[in-house]
Amino acid sequence: MRLFCLLLLAWSSVVTAETVTIAAEDAWPPFSDEQGMGLSYELASAAFASQGLMLQTQSVPYARALNLAMSGEVDACWNVTRQASTEAVFLFGNEPLFRTSASFYYKRGKEKNYLSTADIPDGTRIAVINGYEYGEAFENNRARFQLVEVSKQKQMMALLQNERADMAIFFDLVFDFTIQGSPYQPGQFHRGEINHISDIFIAFNRDNPRSAELAQALDTGLKVLHNDGRYDEIMGEDASVF
Repeated sequence: MRLFCLLLLAWSSVVTAETVTIAAEDAWPPFSDEQGMGLSYELASAAFASQGLMLQTQSVPYARALNLAMSGEVDACWNVTRQASTEAVFLFGNEPLFRTSASFYYKRGKEKNYLSTADIPDGTRIAVINGYEYGEAFENNRARFQLVEVSKQKQMMALLQNERADMAIFFDLVFDFTIQGSPYQPGQFHRGEINHISDIFIAFNRDNPRSAELAQALDTGLKVLHNDGRYDEIMGEDASVF
């Protein structure tokens, strides 16, 4: 009888717990893989759980994740760079999930010495992920480029190797992780200058009356993780990259 009561209590706590729904991108390992699992999930689930909230995810391509969050079909999406273009349509908290860098990449032997997006000539074919943010400087110059937009990291590698793109912009940790499971070798690519370093956030639907409360809960939860050491445990070597 006691076991039954305990099970009933556990079940009741699950069904009555408040849930946060997240559209999780499916192609940004080690932060968010095909199932939406990875460092972003571990950080967000632990942060929300510390505030009594359960996390429910839906794994979709990044551009779709943005649309689901903007339309209110989910509460939020993650791995979003906070910049003018995203602040116009989303609500953000103050605490980023993490900070990471993105650099210019070229096919080995075809590398250039561009120091910034301002140096890149008009009409340059740049492989990017559809919907990704690449910093304010890139946004100010993107109309000058011929963007080749795809949904997967390995597609960008193929575009470079087949010379269907002159360069690509990869987030560095994502490139290092993805190439391990690809048909390519690191020596086939050249990493150039850093395009930008950005704080990566969870972006909440701006029209949802819950969003301000959820953003505050996430901020508080992430501070808890930093203070009790769990943040460093989850991020491992990636916790102190910058």
